[in-house]
Formats: sequence, C-alpha cells, structure tokens
Amino acid sequence: MALLITGSLWAEKKTDVVMKFSRQGDLMRIVFEAEDTFMKDTKSATTPFQIKVEFPGPFLLPVENNLPFEVIVTDRAAVINLKEKNEVKYFTLSSPARLVFDIQKKGAQTEKQPEKPGEKSLQKQTEKQPPTIIPKVFVIDAGHGGYDFGITFGNTSEKEISLRLAKELNAALSKKGKKVFLIRQADQYLSLSERIHFVNQKNADIVISLHASASGNFVLYSPKLEEQASNEPVDLYGVSSKQRQYTAKSRALSESIEKAIKNQFKMNIQRRELPIPLLDAAGAPAVFIEYPSPQLLTYDQQTKTRLINALLIGLAAYGQ
Repeated sequence: MALLITGSLWAEKKTDVVMKFSRQGDLMRIVFEAEDTFMKDTKSATTPFQIKVEFPGPFLLPVENNLPFEVIVTDRAAVINLKEKNEVKYFTLSSPARLVFDIQKKGAQTEKQPEKPGEKSLQKQTEKQPPTIIPKVFVIDAGHGGYDFGITFGNTSEKEISLRLAKELNAALSKKGKKVFLIRQADQYLSLSERIHFVNQKNADIVISLHASASGNFVLYSPKLEEQASNEPVDLYGVSSKQRQYTAKSRALSESIEKAIKNQFKMNIQRRELPIPLLDAAGAPAVFIEYPSPQLLTYDQQTKTRLINALLIGLAAYGQ
C-alpha cells in the first residue's frame, strides 16, 4: 500500500512554469520559462488567432489578471486565444530555457522613432557605401539533397531551405563581383567525398556550409583538427594539413558571422569546434552554419533576407 501511495504522489508532481508578458507599441511578447529538461520536450503550434503550448507533463502556471488575451490551462497544455488576427513568430532560448512568442497585429506598422540630428544623412551614406567584402572566391555548400531531406517539418525540409539560402547568398555575393561556386545547384544527392573533392578543386577564399539546427538556435562550427582513422573521407584526399594553417582564420570567420547574426536576430548564438570532415578538408577559412529549425522559425522572404544580410556583414567584418 505504501508503494501505491508513493507512486500516486509522484504522478501528481507538477513542474513550475512561468509566463511573462510584455508589450511595446503593437508588438506583444509572451515568454514561457521552466527547467531545461521540461522545456526540451515542449511542443507549440500557432495560428493568427491562437497559440497552443503542449508540455510533456503536468505543470503549474500562474496567470496574471487583466491580460489582453485569454489563457486556458489544462493538465498538459496552455492555450492563448488572441482577440485579433496577428502574425505570430516563435523561437527558443537557453540558459534558462524559454519559449518566446512575438505577436504583431496584421498590417500594423512599427512606430517610427524621431530621427536624431545627422542620422538621416548617415543612413544615406550607409546605403551608398555597403560593407566591402575582401575575399573574392566562395564555395557554398547547401546541406543534404535528393533523398537526403535533412530535418523536415510539415512540407518544409532542410535540403530545400539550405538550397534557397545558398542561391540567395550566391546572388548577393555575385552582385558584389565575387566568384561563387555552389556545391549543388539543384535537388540532388552528393556524397561527402564528392563535396570534399569539389571544395579541393576551387581554390576558395571562404567555404560556407549551410544546414538546419534541431533547436531554435543558430549554431556555428569551426574546424577542430584531430587524428583521423585511415578510412576517413578526409584522409582520402590528404587534406588534414590543408585546414591546419587556416584554423585561426576559420575561428575569426565564425566569430565575425556570430556577431552579425546576433545583432540582426537578437538571439544567443552557439559556437563550437568539431572535426567536421568538410571543414577539415578545406584549404581556406571555413564555417559550418546551422540556422534555427524550420519548426521554430519561419523562413519567409523577410527572414531569408535578414539572414543573407547578416552573413554579408559578417563576411565584410572578417575581411577588415
């Protein structure tokens, strides 16, 4: 009987969840915060009129009075009913674990702040003088392809987003007079060895590989050279020594892009060093970029443009 009582009490244990609300003009922000292990398995879905957050277990959620929306709490879910049609975007943050919803009225314009003296002329100068990118030759790797879909969410797949981003970055760099090589230009499968061989042929100044993260964060990887087994694809081309002389520059490239993305998206960026064969194979500064999961960030044209602009700014800062 004691065991049954203990099990019953354990089953009733609930996790504390905090909901925070803020508003600035027409933009509302709702943040759910809880312990990391609990938030890791939390799922969410949005419509223009509703936000639904499904938690992996029972939870406690205090709700403030006089909120400009309705909150319905069940045993394992919180539903927010919005009074008007909105554009809802959401993403995750860590340390502590948070789920963030940004809610903007459809058609609403951000309140224009008064310009400071000289600000208008400075803005015109900036527009006339876009950042100068010094490197001239780029190799861009759009991850996955063909039967290798990568991360999928609904009708969206990592291979499609990566290819669209690669093509848009290609177009932006080409307009600046840069020579750009795309490892794949269509929905095709290429093996790791084929990608490494392509990189080694082009004598690039910069190598960029684009992938999706499984999380809501940007993650940037730079090479970490280690002793490879004799059957590793890197060893097939004898390339370990090629990247070794560029590792410091690869770290600097990753740092410059990190700062630019962080400034553009106002998100924490994770940077890591790993022995990734494609990076270790590159005889040039190289970076492996994971953009947030398509489940947690919508890749409409506005988002893609923001990301491409951030990459251009990061590349310009690296070359200075």
